[in-house]
Amino acid sequence: MPFTPVIAVITDEVSEDIGAALAFMADHDVRQVDIRSVDERNVILFDDAELTDLANRLSDAGVTVGCYCSPLLKWPRSGAKIPEGANFHGFDPGVLTPEQAVPRAFEVANRLGAAQLRIFSYFTYDGFQPEHLDDDLDHLLDLAQTHDVTLVLENEHVCNVATLDEMTAVVARRAHPRLRGALDLANHRAARPPAPSAATLAAAAKVAGTVHIKDFTGDPRRFVALGEGVVDHGPLFEALREHGPIGLLAFAIETHQPKDGPAVTARSIAALRTMLA
Repeated sequence: MPFTPVIAVITDEVSEDIGAALAFMADHDVRQVDIRSVDERNVILFDDAELTDLANRLSDAGVTVGCYCSPLLKWPRSGAKIPEGANFHGFDPGVLTPEQAVPRAFEVANRLGAAQLRIFSYFTYDGFQPEHLDDDLDHLLDLAQTHDVTLVLENEHVCNVATLDEMTAVVARRAHPRLRGALDLANHRAARPPAPSAATLAAAAKVAGTVHIKDFTGDPRRFVALGEGVVDHGPLFEALREHGPIGLLAFAIETHQPKDGPAVTARSIAALRTMLA
């Protein structure tokens, strides 16, 4: 195996109460988090004092931040509409404009000690081509270099980069050391129901920066614990073992079960540990 797997949780997938999330992590021997929202507010809306307090709480608990799951480029472009049911995870685009949100996201990542910053590719619009992201990526990669973070582009089914193929096309086209992929197999299956080919998985594994783990039933809106649905992560893990990066690779549990987050996350952690073994 070329990489060392690190199991992480996205705190708000367990609880919006950071204390409850940290207690859960201690109980389940998880020492890395991805941060998105706390108390139902995306942390990009936190002021500096609130971010310092959050960073101190995480440090005191012996927890490191792998990725700040920012909302960057998860907004409409060129008059495109916001898709029905789009989840901003506590970010209010009416509070921060994109021009304000972009530099602030990098400040947040630095204040939390996050090595990675998650980005998207605008809500889906007709005629999208990978080169449409060039100007945005030029700007974001300049900031990534300045702030010493790595961008991870997530394939998100309501965005232009919705599948693993599309994510790989953008990342591989840029071939920049500070741009990697946030691989989300469930999102790929939601956008394109058939299981991806071995070639697709191999190409995605080669640009992997982090991996998001979730599962759903035959209805992609009904999420379940890992291994209890139809999303078979086994072939992806095999591709990562053969083609994945050298060094640490985070596998972040993203259960999408707000009413039963701790229980579903616990089952997912147990299943993931078995699969990675």
